[in-house]
Amino acid sequence: KSLDGVSKTSKYIMVFFNLFFWLVGGLFLGVGLYARLQNNSWDSLGGFSSDPAVLLIVMGSIVFIVGFCGCVGALRENTCLLKIFAYSMCVLLILELAAGALAFAFRDRVEKEISDKMIEAIQKYHTTNVQTDLDDAVEGVQNNFGCCGAISPRDWLNNNAYNNCTQETFNKLLTACGVPPSCCRNVTILDSQCGYKVYAYPNMSFAERARWSRIANPGAYIYTAGCASTLVQWVRDNYVLLGIVAVSVALVQLIGIIMSCNMITTIDYILRTHIT
Repeated sequence: KSLDGVSKTSKYIMVFFNLFFWLVGGLFLGVGLYARLQNNSWDSLGGFSSDPAVLLIVMGSIVFIVGFCGCVGALRENTCLLKIFAYSMCVLLILELAAGALAFAFRDRVEKEISDKMIEAIQKYHTTNVQTDLDDAVEGVQNNFGCCGAISPRDWLNNNAYNNCTQETFNKLLTACGVPPSCCRNVTILDSQCGYKVYAYPNMSFAERARWSRIANPGAYIYTAGCASTLVQWVRDNYVLLGIVAVSVALVQLIGIIMSCNMITTIDYILRTHIT
């Protein structure tokens, strides 16, 4: 039964507001769990940088729990759950603002951090018998942003065993001195090997070079820009849109905090009045 004096409008806005986040959290959590189950990799539960599914699980769990507290707290007019929701939203908002401030203050180091993470991903690329979420993430970044490697495509040659570029590996591995298909400018099912053997190994003879047409002009077949600089440039080109999204999210969170605090104050006042 609702308490007299509690605004039904505020109450149901809070319910639907948090129901949305509850469902979004559940979706993130479900996708993350599905990805882990698909890869059968529970024995290697690593950090955020080693498996994007872990990030989805953690984010989904937090949003799911916070959304649940806000939704049920507003519906049942439970001040304990509403306080958990309000405090959690405050902490998340502060963390988001701190992260944004740090990213701006140390923006010169962001590209290096992205580069280091990309190198780690390249080193782990296809090191297992199954396609991992990290492999999918690397391919997705290169495909969607039109880039290859961290600093340049040669990062694949220097950091991945299958793409290592020496005379021995060139003659032994089809992928040697090359890059994955996700680096290709015009990859097709019929030409999924478009990124293979696009670079020459040290001291490669002219006769050997002539056998592989891609070596003469790798840029015609693969993206030559590194992903670290490409991602940073994308952020710079879209900073207005990203700023609008960030401010909008912060305002929604702030409104949720204000409404929950107002509801808590109203419920406490009504309960004190009825008791006295």
